[in-house]
Amino acid sequence: MDERSEQIKTGGISKVSLPFYEPPPRKTSAEIINEARLAIRESQMAESPFVSTPIKPLQTQRPFTPRNKERLLFGKKAKSNRPPSSFSLRYLQNEAEIPGNIPDTNMILSPHMLSTARSPTKMTPKSGIVKQRSNSLSEINDNKIFNIGVKEISLSKVKLPSLDHLKPLQKRKVFKNTTSLDNLPEERESPEPNSEPRKAFSSPQERTDFNENYDSPFGRCSTKQQNLSQCLLLGPQNLNKIFDNRHIIENSETLFVRTGYFNRELSSQLRNKVQNSILAENKERTVDDVINDLNYESIRMDNEGAVIELLDELYECMEKEDLLTTKVSSKMKIHILKALYKYVESQNERLLLNIARVILGLKVTGNNLSGVCKLIFKVSKNDKNDNLFFQKNTLELFLDALGRSSPLDDAEACVYGYGSVKFLTMNSKLLEKILDLGILQLMVLHVKIINNAKVDKSQMPEQTNHALFQLTGALRNIVSEEAIYDTFISGGAIPQLCQTMDLFSSDLDIISNISRIFSTISTNDCCCDSLVEYKNIYKVLIHIFEKYPGNEEIIVRLAYTLGNVVAKIDNTRVKFYHEKNSIDSLLNLWKIYLERTLKMCSLKTDNDLIENGNPEDVMIKIIRVIANVVINPDIGKAVNESYGSLLIDEFLKVLISNPFKKNEELVMSILSTLNNLSYYYTSDMEHDIFHIKQVEIVEGITEYSKSRNKECVIESMRIMGNLSRSKITRDYIAASEVFQILINILEKADLTLLKTTIGVFVNLMADNKSRNLFKNHGGVSKLISILSNYAQNDWLLGMLVCQVIWNYCIDTMDLYELIPDDEIQQLLVILADYLDEEKLFGITESSEDADIYVTQEYLIWEEFAGVATNLLEKIEYFLDTFDQIHIENEKATTQKKDSSTNLSFAAW
Repeated sequence: MDERSEQIKTGGISKVSLPFYEPPPRKTSAEIINEARLAIRESQMAESPFVSTPIKPLQTQRPFTPRNKERLLFGKKAKSNRPPSSFSLRYLQNEAEIPGNIPDTNMILSPHMLSTARSPTKMTPKSGIVKQRSNSLSEINDNKIFNIGVKEISLSKVKLPSLDHLKPLQKRKVFKNTTSLDNLPEERESPEPNSEPRKAFSSPQERTDFNENYDSPFGRCSTKQQNLSQCLLLGPQNLNKIFDNRHIIENSETLFVRTGYFNRELSSQLRNKVQNSILAENKERTVDDVINDLNYESIRMDNEGAVIELLDELYECMEKEDLLTTKVSSKMKIHILKALYKYVESQNERLLLNIARVILGLKVTGNNLSGVCKLIFKVSKNDKNDNLFFQKNTLELFLDALGRSSPLDDAEACVYGYGSVKFLTMNSKLLEKILDLGILQLMVLHVKIINNAKVDKSQMPEQTNHALFQLTGALRNIVSEEAIYDTFISGGAIPQLCQTMDLFSSDLDIISNISRIFSTISTNDCCCDSLVEYKNIYKVLIHIFEKYPGNEEIIVRLAYTLGNVVAKIDNTRVKFYHEKNSIDSLLNLWKIYLERTLKMCSLKTDNDLIENGNPEDVMIKIIRVIANVVINPDIGKAVNESYGSLLIDEFLKVLISNPFKKNEELVMSILSTLNNLSYYYTSDMEHDIFHIKQVEIVEGITEYSKSRNKECVIESMRIMGNLSRSKITRDYIAASEVFQILINILEKADLTLLKTTIGVFVNLMADNKSRNLFKNHGGVSKLISILSNYAQNDWLLGMLVCQVIWNYCIDTMDLYELIPDDEIQQLLVILADYLDEEKLFGITESSEDADIYVTQEYLIWEEFAGVATNLLEKIEYFLDTFDQIHIENEKATTQKKDSSTNLSFAAW
């Protein structure tokens, strides 16, 4: 076993070749501690005698998108060829008209077939075609009591006229281009070959052959028929059957009462019939009964509450008669829809939603599906109606209808359907309910259908693009719920949206919606992982940058998305950088929005800037991408070499321009990017762009090193920490006001600010000039105060303090020349106290607890202890040999000594 472990350690055998029963070798405590120490050193200390601040990803706020309280289908910017957001639904009343001469099949009728069925031609009785009264009103002689149209239809289609409400009668407009309901033909009844001729005014169940020469609308020749009441008087033997029609009795005041038909003898008979009709209501009602009542209420139009109750009853009756779960005949659909469509122009939105519920229950398709989606859309436009969607099962039926629709074949229905979903998901509670119903998976499926059609170059209606816009708008609302991200990823939504952005890059509205989605989900690490899995994501983003460089809303969001991606995954930095025109496209965008900002600042006020967009925010998002890409060392060095001069010039232009100084986030972004780029500067490379421009950079950031904004000061100190590795920068700092600024910061109480500033002093103490300035300003006293107050809570800060003092006195023979005796004594006490392991961690020589040695606090303390021990030994050695050194100095009074002589650490 030991031999095998040794083989693994030396690379002689891989872990894969181990038997399954043999566990992999465990690391020893010493190995774990050494690895942890190495990680700490790599993250905090550079392999250099000078301190450089570590680079870090640049963060920023997500672009703010104010929620528009108005519920608009396409927004306020009008464009041509868009579906209307306001419309009349009156046309639906004609969707229930029955075209004549329909073949008895379930085939979909073409417009030519429908127009042929409507064209009247005269034929002989042998042909089986006769004149028939239509379901709409027409003219009869002079009194115009009914508008009875004449159609050509087979004998099996003969019907009595529909007795509509009797307002002052006039000819109703005839719609000639009406299609059938659901594009389904009416079922034909086969005529009986041996049927007996029906008597003139017999009941509808009987059959009558008419002579085509008869001009009477009832099939019987008469020259004295002036109105319907006279017609009825011609056949008194059939009055009982006519009285069975309650609709005639209750709605025929003009027909009977005003014409004197009801005399004293007949009025009692009528009264008995009405009473019998009312008694019949006590029995279980059917769909036909409710439809009759709805038709009656459509005449009165004065009791919407009663209509709503009837609609609820109708749905219940349909459920009892199993019309919701089985295929309903087209006849029944027409019968129900014709009654419902009389109310579609109502202003009562509760009533409209109840109508939609019944229609959805019929599982309509085609034009009727579009119509019911428009009904839902009309109600959902007003947020005051949101509570209605929590009632009953309308929402469930609606989403089921969307699931049965196709964005290619039912594009108009999807436009208004997903427009409704977009509105409803603006309500957080409704959003939760809609998500529970599985809408997300359906939306992803529809996006995939559209993408596949686009890839296959299939013919696609223009409405499909509009439907995709509404769908992506609804998705934008849905992704505001972070809880759905797992489903969003597992369902394949992100790669589909990436493909959509690629395929529909010419559709500005769709790209705008997707950019909003991506800017939201890119705050999630898992979503970022899914984004970068799309093969051409960087190519697509760069293409959008180049296609819409001036579109601020799109650029700011996609730049933010890209910045999030390259901030989290190092591999993405490499892939993006090596994509064609990657950095060039970003620099082009930077210049566009820099010029736009300067132009707007010179012409308009701050309020105008906010109203017309915020180009400075775009600049922030763009520079953030560069800052995060150069975190990769290879890319950082390559960017410095290829674009460093241009970037530094652009950054300094902003830093010294008054219009930008008020924008602290923009200034912070530039300073952070300069910090990341200057991290790769090495003073031994004279051709390095930061070596060439280091003084210009320090001059440009000096103003921000004394800013009231603490973050700006910190970033400025980090840049100076990188540049002060060069003697040119150190000399400039010592000769300018910057040194005094650094000394003043040592009195601050902010730990991060103290660490970055003390890091600059670590580098400055390499020069005698800086040491003398430090001594004159009481620098050691300030450092001892920091060490005493803060080091025990931040060992990294304590380590930097000890490093500054070490560099400060490294070349001196006499500590008393640089540090007073009382300060030396303070240092001795503090260092001895901070190096006591037993006091700090409870560690003794007999301690066997190895866990303490791998804790983060102990590992950082150990780094501090390494520097602090060297400093403590240096001081103690000086004190022990002080007398001897003093005597030797007296003997050598005749010899000159160079005050700048450096003694190595070993000499101490």
